[in-house]
Amino acid sequence: MSDQQSSSVGGVGEGQDGKRSPLLAGTAQRAPAVAAFPPPPRNLEEEGPTMRSVAILSAPVGGAGPIGLHRGHGLHVSKPAYFGGQLKSPPVSVIVDKSEVSSATVAVSKWSVGRLDSLPDDFPLERTSRRISTISGSVVAARINDCLVTRSIEAVYNDVEAKAKCRTSDYVSFRIRLFSDGEDGVVVEVQRRRGSSFNFMKDCRAILDAAEGRSSGRSASLPTASLPALKPVSGLACLKGVKIDAPSTDEPSTVVKDAEDLLKQHQRDTNMLGMQNLEELTNPLSTSQEAVRLAARSVVSEDSSSTIRGAISSLLEFNSLQSEQSYQPAAKDEKDFDYDERMHNLSLSVVYNALSAMEDEGSLSQHFKSHESWFHDTLIPVLVRDVESAKDRPHDACMAAKCIHCLAGCAPSVRESIMGAGALHALAKAKRFGAGNHASLAEVVERATGLLKCQ
Repeated sequence: MSDQQSSSVGGVGEGQDGKRSPLLAGTAQRAPAVAAFPPPPRNLEEEGPTMRSVAILSAPVGGAGPIGLHRGHGLHVSKPAYFGGQLKSPPVSVIVDKSEVSSATVAVSKWSVGRLDSLPDDFPLERTSRRISTISGSVVAARINDCLVTRSIEAVYNDVEAKAKCRTSDYVSFRIRLFSDGEDGVVVEVQRRRGSSFNFMKDCRAILDAAEGRSSGRSASLPTASLPALKPVSGLACLKGVKIDAPSTDEPSTVVKDAEDLLKQHQRDTNMLGMQNLEELTNPLSTSQEAVRLAARSVVSEDSSSTIRGAISSLLEFNSLQSEQSYQPAAKDEKDFDYDERMHNLSLSVVYNALSAMEDEGSLSQHFKSHESWFHDTLIPVLVRDVESAKDRPHDACMAAKCIHCLAGCAPSVRESIMGAGALHALAKAKRFGAGNHASLAEVVERATGLLKCQ
């Protein structure tokens, strides 16, 4: 490099005394770069996950969020780890151990919110959220409460923090929270916690629309007026004229054998899969008529080669597949309670499907006489107990009331047995609760009560 070129570097190559800097004098006398120019200190901040949904995309403050369920401008921005930079006290109404829930807490049917917290800066709202202008939080809460009751969604409200802990009949859990938008409106956020995302979106859209006052939320899904009625698999046009070999009745049916094997395993998720499989096998809308008939018989009949009825009875009585030996109080978290309640609800659903299939077939009265001791000693007491516990488990009470309705239409002697177990008192109690909390429960209980009183 020439002297002219070195002087054009802006004073970096030469010092004030005219001598070249050691950094540009060659490699023989090169000084360490760290000693000559120490790097300036840098403030490094550790990055961490936002602990929110991975589907959320942040946007600059004031910009529009991603396309979702919003109407108007988006509200998506980034947020610190805690609301407003500090931890808040746990919600008042969120209770893990449901055995400790008082009747007064569960009986609260209205969501009465006061002053709403303002939406914190840098708070990444879920896409399943909506801003509603020129409205108070109490009006939005009342609309959402009516929607949840109409759609028969179980809810526990926290009026102080404007939160609602919800669970549907197919055990999809989600949370609803209300914020003030800082002006004269309300921001509604619905966040799924577990369960089917497809089923969640049906309820989520209805809730957000109801919050806006756009609909009453009466339909549990899309409008059914324009949809054709579902038919059993055997009634499909594509199967007309097709000869299907029926499984042999002399050997254990392979239709329920797989479900039985899953119930015998020691893994909880495998047991859950077995119960879901058995629920589909007893559903005529998803299984052939012959398969439903065989599966329904295995639920009610006692067979030395099958353990289906024993497993169902254990789940109904003890919420466990190991009978009363494992029915001992133990420290359980919320997931354990949800699993036990889901398995109990699946067992009720399987029993209801089996009773309905036998009722349609015209053989329910015959099976009741053949297995009268099981109906009297196991099934009927459990159904009455679940109906009476409607405040704690409304979804179980609704399914148990459906089973009672099936049995009540069987014969006068069966109705007398059900009423002798105290069913009328339990149904009246469940009806009072369902009138303001669970529309499906109130409807089913009314039909079952009318059939029981029929002479």
